[in-house]
Amino acid sequence: MKELKVEVHEVRERCGAKHKPGDVFFVRGEGTVEIPGNSRICLYALNSLFPFLTSKQREKELPDDDWVAETKYLCCPDPRGVTFRITPL
Repeated sequence: MKELKVEVHEVRERCGAKHKPGDVFFVRGEGTVEIPGNSRICLYALNSLFPFLTSKQREKELPDDDWVAETKYLCCPDPRGVTFRITPL
């Protein structure tokens, strides 16, 4: 499975978890989440990202016309909150 870098791209108006652009965490191939620097990740944002992250890790197994391959940005459940950039490593 692919490893992924998940980075805070933008905070639109607010973030209760105090995320800032550039904050990052990694989804590792063995099914773990690595958060560098003893940092934190919002549970609500993480929960909303999980279904996509699993698909993104298995992108090569999806049909060629699947939307997952072209999607690079996702947002947290708060529409005025955080946008995350997902980058395969």
